[in-house]
Parts: sequence; C-alpha cells; structure tokens
Amino acid sequence: MTFAAFCLAYAGFAALCLAMDRHYEDLFDRAITRRHRVPLRWFGTLALTLSLWAAAQAYGWSYGVIEWIGMLALAGLALIWILTYRPRVALGLGAGCAVAAPVFAMM
Repeated sequence: MTFAAFCLAYAGFAALCLAMDRHYEDLFDRAITRRHRVPLRWFGTLALTLSLWAAAQAYGWSYGVIEWIGMLALAGLALIWILTYRPRVALGLGAGCAVAAPVFAMM
C-alpha cells in the first residue's frame, strides 16, 4: 500500500503540474485549454486524496498522515528533478504511476 500511496502522490503532482500553463506549453508547444486544465486539476486532487487514504490504510490515520507527508515530499522532489531535465519522461512516469497504483494497492 505504501507504493500505491507514493505512485498516487507522484501521479497527482504530475497532473497538477501539467495543468499549469508553462509546463503544458513546454510539453505540447501550445497553450492549455480549459477543457484540458479542469480534468487535470480534478485528477491531481483526486490522486492526492487517494494517496492519503492509501497511507492511512497502511499505517492508520495517526501515523499514516505523517507517512503521507513524507511521500508528498519525495514524490514532489522526484518530479521536480525529472521535470527539470526530462519533462516528457516526467509525464510518462506520471501516467505509469497512475496505472501502477491500483496494482500496488491489490498486493
């Protein structure tokens, strides 16, 4: 469940990052439309919320919140590092984490 929480946190941050004008334009060479921005923001928020739930399921609510904050820090740091040098890889890892999170949750 810990890997699922981390993957959801990374995918959520990647979606929120992609919902920003600057990052979307860097990746796709065009401005983001409202039609794309709103679902990306919703998915990012949902993924971060599910990440909190997964951490709480693994460790309980008292320690799970602390674990979740640590995962947010690691996922955010990883995204920033990868996004700086390889923005397309960061996007691909975000999509991969979104797909892998349910698999890790089943384990």
